[in-house]
Amino acid sequence: MPSDARRYAMLAVFCFGEFMDSFSASCLFPAIASFSSALNLQPTEVSWAFSAYSATFAAFLLISGRMSDIYSSRICFIAGAFLIGAFSLGSGFTNSKVGFFILRALAGIGAALNVPSALSLIVEWFPDPEKQKLAIAMYGAGGGIGGVLGVILGGLFVQYTTWRWILWFIGIVCIATALIAAIVVPPSAPRSHKPSIAMLDPGGISLVTGAMVLFVYSLTEGPIGGWGSAKCLAPLIISITLTVVFFAYEARIPEQMAALPPKVWTYHNVPVLFAVAFVPFWYWSTIALETIPYWISNYHWSAIISSVHFLPNGIATILCAGFISTLAKSWRPKYAISIGLALTCVSTVLLAFGDRKERYWSIYLPAFLIGSTGCMFVFTYANVAIFVNTPPAMAGVTGAMFNAALQLAVALSVAINTSIVQSINAKRSSQGQPAAYNGIAAGYWFNLAFFGTMLVGVLVCYTDERPKLLPSLPKVEETTVA
Repeated sequence: MPSDARRYAMLAVFCFGEFMDSFSASCLFPAIASFSSALNLQPTEVSWAFSAYSATFAAFLLISGRMSDIYSSRICFIAGAFLIGAFSLGSGFTNSKVGFFILRALAGIGAALNVPSALSLIVEWFPDPEKQKLAIAMYGAGGGIGGVLGVILGGLFVQYTTWRWILWFIGIVCIATALIAAIVVPPSAPRSHKPSIAMLDPGGISLVTGAMVLFVYSLTEGPIGGWGSAKCLAPLIISITLTVVFFAYEARIPEQMAALPPKVWTYHNVPVLFAVAFVPFWYWSTIALETIPYWISNYHWSAIISSVHFLPNGIATILCAGFISTLAKSWRPKYAISIGLALTCVSTVLLAFGDRKERYWSIYLPAFLIGSTGCMFVFTYANVAIFVNTPPAMAGVTGAMFNAALQLAVALSVAINTSIVQSINAKRSSQGQPAAYNGIAAGYWFNLAFFGTMLVGVLVCYTDERPKLLPSLPKVEETTVA
């Protein structure tokens, strides 16, 4: 076992890796106008700058979790950090919108490698239950802080340099993180089984990866060509079909060979926690999408001024990260998550009335402080609880499930809120009226319904009894054929 100093140095590297994964997802919101002009993007194509990253991030998490559990978590983490850095550097140099989208998607694969491997390493190197809870809480806090500070720091880069430096910064920092991890993180203990390609469940992984990519593609095309268009409906139908086939396939193969064993859904509170995982990034991506561009275009604020006004979200997440991480050892998850969801609902109601800049101090400021505090409660406690309720042998897959929900939430929130705004603005335009705040407000009311449903679900379905000790999955015999 490494010394405490080395273990906490590893934890710092893992937390920073999670910070950069989330940073990469949100940092381009203040740069929408800049990169759209440079790459000659149509308004309907802008969402692909975010969906390309989120789609591959979510789609490849499961295979990354499987690779982490079967092969080397250390190598997966180092490779993931390096890939994010390399492809982000490349996307900062490209002048082609197609090349930009492809490189963003490839960076998402690197992020997918990063997350399950880091969580698996945390579970391995922090076996003490109390220290493990704290470590996972700190890791989750890194993701929440990265998602919010990405918007703020992105505005600084746009104002004082160029939008390309956002991506170059990600590239430099992530490659440096990979090099530091190679030095700090020791090799893991030998696996109890002989790794083989068959154990990756290539059939199941292919099905679920295809389903997620097509699902996100459908969500992105919906606001562009219409939800009834063939480009939206065809991939959506195929995605649903592949998902059904995936679950049927996973139920038929040996449990220890499945990428997502059906048994995982029977573990204590896992379905509820998976659903709740959609909330934090849904909220943060929505406010970044709806506030920053609206302020720049309607209030004529610069990117830096808009980022400064967004700063309360960063302050709330940083302050909460410290005390929530310590409370995670004592507070009951049901009550903490419920409080977080309630705060998120209150914030969403306030934001629906933020139709003019004179209301910043009375509406936006308290809404940001309340909402980001609530999301940190949800994010941290759900992240810890899902690992407490599943066996350590499934840490990689469990982390993949949780983070897939986070990334799918980004794609869902961007697509749904964009569609709501566009449909209401189109209706106003047909009536000879200019675009107003009505569409954004309608999006917030939809979000309120979603967050409220999650709150009711937690209050009704979440049970706080301490779960029984959970067995690991059966070991695979070393005679498994590759």
